[in-house]
Amino acid sequence: MKINDEKLEIAMANKCMTINQLAAKSGVSRMSLANYTANRRNPKPSTVGKIAKALDVKVEDLIQ
Repeated sequence: MKINDEKLEIAMANKCMTINQLAAKSGVSRMSLANYTANRRNPKPSTVGKIAKALDVKVEDLIQ
């Protein structure tokens, strides 16, 4: 699964959330989030679920 960085940034903007706040709320490290958005690593489906839940969006709203 690949996270679409534009969609993630839009979801974060809608929640007025920084990457550090997202990391704290989702339990996913800031470094991992950076790697996912730069397409250096692909998150597990459960990780995408944590990110989506923290942003209160559907998983489909974040993936490519």
